[in-house]
Amino acid sequence: MINFFLFPLLMLSVCVCTWSQKAQEKTNRDDNALKVGGSCEGCEAVFESPIPFEKLNSVITLSDFKESGPKIEVSGIVYQRDGKTPAKDVVIYIYHTDQTGRYPTKGNETGWGRRHGYLRGWVKTDNNGYYQFYTLRPASYPGRRDPQHIHVTVKEPDKNPYWIDDYLFSDDPLLPASRGPRPRGGTGVLELDPPKSGVSHATRHIILGLNVPDYPYEGLPKINSGLGLGSNCPAFDPLHLSGPDTGKKTCPMCKYGTGQGVMVWFNHANLDHLSEFVQTLEREMELRDEKNLRVFFIYMNPFYDRNISTTEIGIIGRKIREWCEKQNLQKVAITWIPSPVDANTAGLYKINPEAKNTVFVYKQRRVTAKWVNIEYDSNSLQTILSEL
Repeated sequence: MINFFLFPLLMLSVCVCTWSQKAQEKTNRDDNALKVGGSCEGCEAVFESPIPFEKLNSVITLSDFKESGPKIEVSGIVYQRDGKTPAKDVVIYIYHTDQTGRYPTKGNETGWGRRHGYLRGWVKTDNNGYYQFYTLRPASYPGRRDPQHIHVTVKEPDKNPYWIDDYLFSDDPLLPASRGPRPRGGTGVLELDPPKSGVSHATRHIILGLNVPDYPYEGLPKINSGLGLGSNCPAFDPLHLSGPDTGKKTCPMCKYGTGQGVMVWFNHANLDHLSEFVQTLEREMELRDEKNLRVFFIYMNPFYDRNISTTEIGIIGRKIREWCEKQNLQKVAITWIPSPVDANTAGLYKINPEAKNTVFVYKQRRVTAKWVNIEYDSNSLQTILSEL
């Protein structure tokens, strides 16, 4: 029998708990965070931490660790994009299946807990970038060929949460021979040491932003990309999505190579990073006259190593066209090639697929200046224009 005197108090308790959780999620969020990483279903679960971010520890033990099963301890250092500087105050959210391969629930879960289950946890790197968690090694999904894995999302203080490669296990017979050439955040395959006191240890270091679309360029390691100075610019046929050759496959060098110009080969998905940069170059073309300056942006599909469908490629192309129309580009040519490893386009210009951008200045088809991983800011523009 329900005690009708206690019922309102129970309802009030439920409401207070729900309000408290929502308030906590709002506190953890940063509405001004830089958008990186592309789409990420379930990444907002990082905000559901029952503990405020500022009070999270660098070490956590998931609730299954006291149960029967293969006990593991995973630790490592989270580095900035340079791969050397430890990153503090980075929140890491993990979740995984139980020993039956399912995401277990208790029935009172809210938010993403209803799908991720209760085997989940949050840690925050310390001043040395260190993190550590204890749990049981998860089982594979029943009746499927997916390897054992632990899902992971990272949340940097000034960026939105984004996914990186799962934690996997090197001795898992279901582990595929190849995981693709560009693991996000670095490889997640764990080499478990022999158990000590019943617990197996593994190390995974994480590099923030590594192979993550739209990640800012500041702090990127210096890498080589592109033809050397004095090299001849080869012919290639990108699809033009803006400018005088819109809708055509036109060779920039064959048609305009006798003059001088700028080529920006870029490998990131967020075109909005380019808006002010592109608009300035559009005005420069108007001031200098098209005969004296041509500008080509060559978009290299950053999702080339995914098995994306023809429909998805069409969606990407439509979004680029819509962006070009929004910028009202009449002179600057935004063009498209299949990928940064396409032999007939990027390969001819020796583009490094790890470079976010490679910028050339050319005169009469000869490379006269080059930069790699530039920021799209006024300083870079002044440097480029000074070479013309």
